[in-house]
Amino acid sequence: MAAINTQKAIAALLKKGFIKDESHHHYFEFWHEGKLISRTYTSHSSKEIDEYLISAIRKQCKMDKQFFLAFIECSKSKDDYLNLLIAGNFIN
Repeated sequence: MAAINTQKAIAALLKKGFIKDESHHHYFEFWHEGKLISRTYTSHSSKEIDEYLISAIRKQCKMDKQFFLAFIECSKSKDDYLNLLIAGNFIN
């Protein structure tokens, strides 16, 4: 996969509990029980997220590539993400 559509990725993040914080980038934060768990961002001008940025975003979100792509395609849910974070000892 060479790239994914930025708007599709943003919509998937928001649908699954990430909160958008605007500044010179689009920041997306995932909070759980009052604690910031992950934070990533996209550019305002980017129409696609290339392989390099896919790697950076998925690492910031504590996901492997396969999980991240499934998350964006909506075959992984917020509950799946929470289970991934629990399995990785990022949350209890």
